[in-house]
Amino acid sequence: MPRVKLTKTVIDALPTPPSDIVYWDAALPGFGVKVTPKGRKVFIVLYRTGGAGAKLRKYTIGPYGQVTLHQARTAAQKVFAARVDGRDPAAEKREKKRRVVADRVADLLERFIDQRLSQNRSGAEIARLLRREMGKAWAGRSIHEIGKRDVVEVISAIEQRGAPVAANKTLKSIKTFLRWCVGRAVIDQSPAEGCHYLQRKSPATGC
Repeated sequence: MPRVKLTKTVIDALPTPPSDIVYWDAALPGFGVKVTPKGRKVFIVLYRTGGAGAKLRKYTIGPYGQVTLHQARTAAQKVFAARVDGRDPAAEKREKKRRVVADRVADLLERFIDQRLSQNRSGAEIARLLRREMGKAWAGRSIHEIGKRDVVEVISAIEQRGAPVAANKTLKSIKTFLRWCVGRAVIDQSPAEGCHYLQRKSPATGC
């Protein structure tokens, strides 16, 4: 594989090859840009988690154009720093993707309803509320994608329908659900913490 000093000008001028080819950076060993037969250019890093005999790991940083050369170099340096600390960035990235796929809001909500609400006297009502307001709004999403803004938007939508009691009850129920997720180590912190319902003449939800 060729080794060149990667610059923006050099990357822009790289030809489209008949098969994948990686141009390795002469200034930062293990960092390079892969060029595909379709002309796609992707920044990658190769590293070993152990000594010289350890298996090579590949970490994909991202496509050139969406990621600048400077950003890619910085990301590569972070990968190498993590390796020195004994971590495996590629494995961590795969695990993060796996969690995003596995920890869907809909699945977690049903587990919460089954484990937490099934024995609750008002559990059926709360379950219907969460499915209707939160479940529909966050359908198909991972719990790791949910932030405070998402919580606020759910409550604001209820407020705009002129249902302050339902807005307050939904926020309390969402907080309980998200705290349950924290308690089971699904997420580290609830995005609803710090959010509160303010009943005024005009709808308002604050964080």
